[in-house]
Amino acid sequence: MAATGTRCGDAATGLEHSTRGIRSPDSSVLWSMEARCREDRWPRAAIACFARMSEDDLGRCAMLLPDEARGLMLGVLGAGGDRAAIAVARLRLRALQIGVGECDRFVAEVDNLMSCEQVPIDTRVMLGNQTAELWDLPTEKLSTEIQQRMADACGASLAELEQQAAGVGCM
Repeated sequence: MAATGTRCGDAATGLEHSTRGIRSPDSSVLWSMEARCREDRWPRAAIACFARMSEDDLGRCAMLLPDEARGLMLGVLGAGGDRAAIAVARLRLRALQIGVGECDRFVAEVDNLMSCEQVPIDTRVMLGNQTAELWDLPTEKLSTEIQQRMADACGASLAELEQQAAGVGCM
């Protein structure tokens, strides 16, 4: 259902206020979010969530958007500086549902690593975004053999990530 301008304005205002902590002080997302809302025809439930959101609600509200609209909205936020890029990478990771235990643990560990200050921000952003892009694939109805190969690869990647994180004092 199409969103009205007033409602999109409310959603944009909520996003503007609730994302101040992750954007640079001189940036604003008000007009760009209102435009995204209108152009992408955000669902009423998402508009209402964004209009009332607190700082901790960004992920919950973003999940109410269709995948493409969520990606475009996160792209606007991600352009808001280093803290915004980290927040967007974490949201993308948290939206993943792979369904293979080792892979889900690997993604969760990458998400945890996003808060490690010993790792440079650009490295964290790159790791988070690359992981989200790599695993944003259809993983339903995979054969047992493919699931096992994925589990093996993710298990090895998780062990390597944990070793590297420990090496810089992030474990």
